[in-house]
Amino acid sequence: MKISPWTKLTTLFALLLIIALASLMIGYTFYSFPIVINCLLQKAHEFAINDVRLPRLIMAVLCGTMFAFSGSLLQGIFRNRLASSETLGINAASILFVLLGITFFGDGENFSILIYSVIGALCGFSITLVSSISRRNISHLRLIIVGVAISAFFRAASQFMLIAEDQKLAAYLAFVNGTLYTTTWHSIQTILYPALFLIGLSFCFTKQLDILLLSEDIASNIGFKVIKWKLIIIILALLLTAVAVAGVGSLGFIGLISPNISRLIFGYSHKYNLLGSALIGSILTILSDTIGRIILVPFEIPTGLIGIVIGVPYFLYIMRGMKQEA
Repeated sequence: MKISPWTKLTTLFALLLIIALASLMIGYTFYSFPIVINCLLQKAHEFAINDVRLPRLIMAVLCGTMFAFSGSLLQGIFRNRLASSETLGINAASILFVLLGITFFGDGENFSILIYSVIGALCGFSITLVSSISRRNISHLRLIIVGVAISAFFRAASQFMLIAEDQKLAAYLAFVNGTLYTTTWHSIQTILYPALFLIGLSFCFTKQLDILLLSEDIASNIGFKVIKWKLIIIILALLLTAVAVAGVGSLGFIGLISPNISRLIFGYSHKYNLLGSALIGSILTILSDTIGRIILVPFEIPTGLIGIVIGVPYFLYIMRGMKQEA
């Protein structure tokens, strides 16, 4: 029996709600389901729920969605399942530019971090793209290899800065690895409107993304302006990544895994693929954060490190599948 896409989306949404409620209940202190509901309905107030776990949950959904959307857009543009903000050096460049901005301008306010992150995303991807050009063509395999190498370089530079400026940047160590630990209602307000705008805007390009899955020759023959739409969608993906990084730092392979799982469930139509990616990205981010909070209580493991532990095996699995297809 064929299951409709909307049934699958409803199931994923129900799973997201269950995991979200569990994340509000579980932690250093366990809260029962009725207490959590009362806090959500503002009939009661628990600091750990209302001012710590709930902001982290909302930030996880926002940034998980943005990383997932960015990955889905990039994979559609380059027709490569390994393309994501992580493998193209975008995350690492955003992090480095945030650290550089704080070091040289001394401004660690949330809005300033957002600006530094946007500049870093644009510069990082530009370097990866230019370095991947061979004989005036861009090899998709070369793009990933160069992206991973540049990402490693930017991460090494970030680690060097953390060592050299240990006092000034000590508070940003967890941010480099990706964390929801520092999330507050104020930090959510900083990225909320850009995040909602970019997430909503992404749904306007589902038709263009589906056409870009065709070869460039076929798309051009039907009057589709390939270069124009590729440029617009790439800029959108970079902005999604930059805002997400400004919110939580680099969350490992969320942007790589989510679109691939969604594609397995919903196929290649971006009408459903984007929605599926958003739900899966949110689920993975909440799970990573919750596991990081409870696995070594009272200490926390950065959310991004948990994401890497989950993401690397799947990354290798995708590479193995691509090798078999070749």
